[in-house]
Amino acid sequence: MPKEVFLIEVWRKYAENAEEIRVKRMPEEGIVKIKARMSGYLYTIRLPPDKADAILGELKEKGKKIVEY
Repeated sequence: MPKEVFLIEVWRKYAENAEEIRVKRMPEEGIVKIKARMSGYLYTIRLPPDKADAILGELKEKGKKIVEY
């Protein structure tokens, strides 16, 4: 069962240790759901597209595997 996180700072800690980052864009709702896949859980956060793009840019610089679907 996935766990939803509401604070960006908390989610970033999970993202740094994640095996993979998954991104689902929902333009009809105006949000982006970002998921951090770890060995035990899937941590998700819902953000507006501008904040999500900023976080994804930081993760790409760190060399994280990001999958968009």
